[in-house]
Amino acid sequence: MFKKEDITTVFMDVDDTLLDFKECARENVRNCFLKNGLEYSDDIFEFFLSRNIILWKRIEDGLLTVDELHRTRWAGIFHDLGIEADGPAFELDFIAGLRDTHVPVSGAHKVMEYLKSRYKVYVVSNASNLQQSTRLGKAGLMQYVDGVFGSLDIGFNKPSREYFDYCFSQLPGTTPAQTVIIGDSLNADISGGSAYGLHTIWFNIRNVEPSDSTFPDYTIHTLTELTSLL
Repeated sequence: MFKKEDITTVFMDVDDTLLDFKECARENVRNCFLKNGLEYSDDIFEFFLSRNIILWKRIEDGLLTVDELHRTRWAGIFHDLGIEADGPAFELDFIAGLRDTHVPVSGAHKVMEYLKSRYKVYVVSNASNLQQSTRLGKAGLMQYVDGVFGSLDIGFNKPSREYFDYCFSQLPGTTPAQTVIIGDSLNADISGGSAYGLHTIWFNIRNVEPSDSTFPDYTIHTLTELTSLL
């Protein structure tokens, strides 16, 4: 546990923390199917979600690169669903469209305004700086952000030590002991942050069962709970 007066810096995840990834992705997948003349269904979207979780877990575990994900994600989904379509071309449409999706999680504006008035706030994400700053800008949230640390620009994925090494190299005078990371991923945000010496707040946005081996300092189910912790 930590005392709020010891914290100077907040590392904030984006997808399923500030922005509702499921709703952003649903809107984007539907638009991409329409653009490519394919028949969309919620069953296809749910299959995408389940596959996407597996692929990103492999990235966090160092078993897959983001470039490999982009080359194979939709190609594999279409193959498994028996859909005749160009997977890599669809992936390009999907990535481009994702930059336009910006559905905030409930309470995001209020909480970010609150945090910005008290701490330095940085975005930590396994995406690009451009993608996340664009989406947060469209959602009206970039005004509360002091900087963006996107793994695609850094060259190392969260939760690697190299990723956090880079973040702190850009924040002279800031230490992990003064920093709290807030995110939905037990692996990338909580385990990774804790291993590096950061304080951790797990945003259990989907009400999933916690891991027996991962122990955040605090667990929240709504963003507004942060105002009583920080």
